[in-house]
Amino acid sequence: MEPSDFLARLRAESAHIAAFAADRDLGAPVPTCPGMNVGDLVRHLGSVYLAVIDWVHAQSRPDDWDRTPPDGDVIRWFRACAAELHDELSRRPVDEPCDTWSPDDRTIGFWWRRMAHETTVHRVDVEAAYGPIGPVDAEFAADGADEVLSLYLVRRFGRRDRGRPAAVRTVGVAAGSRVWRVTIGPASAEVISELPDDADAVVIGDPVPVYLWLWGRRGDDAVRVRGDRAAADDLRAALAAATD
Repeated sequence: MEPSDFLARLRAESAHIAAFAADRDLGAPVPTCPGMNVGDLVRHLGSVYLAVIDWVHAQSRPDDWDRTPPDGDVIRWFRACAAELHDELSRRPVDEPCDTWSPDDRTIGFWWRRMAHETTVHRVDVEAAYGPIGPVDAEFAADGADEVLSLYLVRRFGRRDRGRPAAVRTVGVAAGSRVWRVTIGPASAEVISELPDDADAVVIGDPVPVYLWLWGRRGDDAVRVRGDRAAADDLRAALAAATD
């Protein structure tokens, strides 16, 4: 994907969230985020936007990630947060040095990509609160599968001492033509871009359902699992802990 595609996705998905939820019940529960309603989720995402802006300005992780709309109008506030984030990111070149939580990418481009996927996943959450979800671009979904595996799983593995399997597991993941070898164990996780011959299990599907399954937004019926189902379950448990 072109880096500019991420900024375009951020703008389009955030605008869709605001328009989609504007005239609906913000108290509707979000089935993919137990314990949250749509208003909570929109406020959370707006808070993330403002925290990222602060992070970019200060070049260090902010302490406060929880923000409250000053006038109680969460949709109007969210629109303003989204516009401010897009403006902040788009005025900087993609390779500009910038602090992030990934040692592998210390550029503003990290935030372009991260915020595009953060917003798309939560757009799916908002739609799920009211009914069927809309489409996700397949190429973007394949990139998102790579991000959640190579970034979240590897860098946040075993977060809060959860999601660590008792034994080493090797799981192949195939999202269309994109493939990964995922090795997780009691102490670490490793991801490389190849399909293993010795996998305990292989998770297979089109890019969009695999992307949403990896993020816990689709059930096991969205993908095909060959081999040991328990190994695939261990991968999902590790991802749930890493993305929590």
